Amino acid sequence: MTAVLRVRECGLAVPAAGSGTRWLIRGLSIDLTPGARVAIIGPSGAGKTTLLRALAGLVPPGEGSITLDERPVIDWDPRARARRIGWLPQRAEPWADVTAAELVALGRTPHLGALARHDQTDHAATRAALAQVDAGGLAMRRWSTLSGGERQRVMLARMLASDARILLLDEPTNALDVGHAMRVMQCCDRLARSGNTVVFATHDIQLARRWSDRVICIGAGSGVGPTDEMIVPERMAELFDVQAHWGQAMVFDSTPEGD
Repeated sequence: MTAVLRVRECGLAVPAAGSGTRWLIRGLSIDLTPGARVAIIGPSGAGKTTLLRALAGLVPPGEGSITLDERPVIDWDPRARARRIGWLPQRAEPWADVTAAELVALGRTPHLGALARHDQTDHAATRAALAQVDAGGLAMRRWSTLSGGERQRVMLARMLASDARILLLDEPTNALDVGHAMRVMQCCDRLARSGNTVVFATHDIQLARRWSDRVICIGAGSGVGPTDEMIVPERMAELFDVQAHWGQAMVFDSTPEGD
């Protein structure tokens, strides 16, 4: 099931001091189509999370439109929307100290009827999602015993278990070590290559540069465009109010098979 998010002249605002309004984003237009890998970058407080929440249909745009398959995304039935859009917030806490497998299985909820129970298809999807993020060994561990990085991987697996075709991730590598951060992004890359839409917010410019095809910059110097045109010293200097230039950086690659 393919799905397309279209953003047209979108504006997002938050209350300002007194009775005013502060616009975080204005005039944003982009098509989020199958196979897209889109990074959202900008300084803290610029509106990255707010934009992701709007794309997920959790908050309405202040102006313009965000549509899912030509219908306002916020008007979709939540269960139907959740079958198409997966959402990974920065921080999430379960209602109880459940196991990782039980938590990931909740990603299957949009596919269940009112009184339906998980069947073999749901169990298989849960196992596959945990394996995708290298967390199969965590299946029977309870939430309270997991480290911050392990929790992040489990929550990512919960999103993947939904089989949604549009994946919205807020700081997906937060709290992860270099190895697991790379595996998460490799997983996102595979999903995009198989036709999923992957949109992620990040503070890591190198990560955005490596794992995206298009970039949305939010803040001073905002704009949308191909990654190699957006992540350049001049724009990054304006966006983050720093001096910027090309230099050298350590590069990590995946471990060869068999090592």
